[in-house]
Amino acid sequence: MKISNTTPNYINQAYAGQVANQNLKSQKPADEKTDSINFSDQTKTLQKIDKAMETEPADRKKYVADIKQKVDTNQYNINAEAVAEKIVGSFMNQFG
Repeated sequence: MKISNTTPNYINQAYAGQVANQNLKSQKPADEKTDSINFSDQTKTLQKIDKAMETEPADRKKYVADIKQKVDTNQYNINAEAVAEKIVGSFMNQFG
């Protein structure tokens, strides 16, 4: 079996075209305008939160299982005053 070192000519031409295009892109005139995107601080914060939510804490499953067990056995108590304070505090922070 003989393996030749020749590649089809169309592959070489396509590769040479890509290299030429990359060289042209890198040689932009100084007066040419470019597009850019600027995200607001709130958008950047939301992106960080979204990324953080992708990773689940290691003890999260155990925590959820414990709460489910307490709810099933009627041992889970909710402090209504603490919940109300957090809701009111959230609205005060949001609306000033």
